[in-house]
Amino acid sequence: MNQERTHRWRQLLSFHRVGDKQDRAPLDTPDERTEFDKDYDRIVFSSAFRSLHDKTQVFPLSTSDYTRTRLTHSIEASCVGRSLGQLAGRGLLAQDVEVDPSRLGTIVAAACLAHDIGNPPFGHSGEAAIQHWVERNFPRFEPVEKPDSKHPFATEGEWKDLANFEGNAQGFRILNRLQSRNRDGGLRYTVATVGAMSKYPRPSVLPGLRAKDKARISEKKFGFFQDDAQLAREVYRKLGLVEREPYVFSRHPLAFLVEAADDICYAIIDLEDSGKLGLIPMETVCTLMEEVAAMQSNFKPLKDKVDWESRLGRARAGAVFALIQECVTAFSEHVGAMEAGRFEQALVSARPETSRKLEAITGITREKGYWSERVLQIEAAGFRTLGGLLELFAPAVLADRPNREEKKLRQLLPLEFFQRPGPYQEDRDQAIERLNPYQRLLCVTDYVSGMTDGFAVELYQRLSGIKLPD
Repeated sequence: MNQERTHRWRQLLSFHRVGDKQDRAPLDTPDERTEFDKDYDRIVFSSAFRSLHDKTQVFPLSTSDYTRTRLTHSIEASCVGRSLGQLAGRGLLAQDVEVDPSRLGTIVAAACLAHDIGNPPFGHSGEAAIQHWVERNFPRFEPVEKPDSKHPFATEGEWKDLANFEGNAQGFRILNRLQSRNRDGGLRYTVATVGAMSKYPRPSVLPGLRAKDKARISEKKFGFFQDDAQLAREVYRKLGLVEREPYVFSRHPLAFLVEAADDICYAIIDLEDSGKLGLIPMETVCTLMEEVAAMQSNFKPLKDKVDWESRLGRARAGAVFALIQECVTAFSEHVGAMEAGRFEQALVSARPETSRKLEAITGITREKGYWSERVLQIEAAGFRTLGGLLELFAPAVLADRPNREEKKLRQLLPLEFFQRPGPYQEDRDQAIERLNPYQRLLCVTDYVSGMTDGFAVELYQRLSGIKLPD
């Protein structure tokens, strides 16, 4: 047994729970669930996870019952992630690293369930709407110099948190702050699972005003807000992740598997949905999938005298299986560099043939699916919807002396969004006043980004007078 690497993985698979003040032994349960099984269950039963059923994956407010939502995408990614984790665990055993493959599978599966939980309504268009609203109202960072300043941001980091609003950072916040918000640590996931879902373990502003390093995939985006930075640092240090600079960490090795599960489903399943909606010819869809599946020598496509559904099912299963094998092989080849914090490449890009085939798929899906007229129309409407909701609610919570309209808008905001761990504040105005302006804006984006697509549209129509309540 490789003692040094085994000890390293024991730290990476720590079952210490976020927000817990002391290390505890795992609690025995009658059904023999591990601590990581509990992580999986906690996210399934959370309200934030349920709301993904009406959040855009690719095709907003689809009239078809067939196309995926964020919920079905997350479940499918979780299934792929479990296979990736288990196979990667077997690969570690082959390298004399003592791990339990089933536990790796559970951790990756739980992290995949939660990987999109921070996405606002209308997907990336929703993120862009929040960013645009901030840039339009606060076009550049101006530090607060006077007590009566109307600028809500005290640091560049606070401004960039919202000017570059990021669903990954919101996901960290939901799990560790907003769900079960009456206690430190929120849902109290294990740090291993939080680490596995953290693709970008860095803040919105890098130290020393340096630009992000494009060669580092872990710096492509940011993974936590300034308001959550201390908590993030505690989690990543507990895992022993390399802290390259203050608050800037290397990825957890299992985060590469979570990313791979997402990439596999993103490519194959979005292609399938585009075919089902008639945006891409079914012959093209099946052929592209079969070319990926053919990376496994024993794959045999169904082509003669079969219906499209049967051919597509075989092609999809073969493609997903082939990509899992390719990514596990890449993981085993580079896991030593991951443990040391030196690996900076997506697993689907680590092998040239895999990368080439997936680029062909994502290229046609982007052109024919993501940029189809209906998708662009609804994304534009979603852009206006989220911007409009921010335009209504943000001034109401930032006002020191709210007017009559602002007072009514405050009453529409759920009180719990302004609560912090500790004694419950029943007075909404007092709860708001306890927060600084940056934190108040975060509470508004917490509320708006947590909405489903349908609810966001309905609420905006009602508040705009377009549609009155029933």
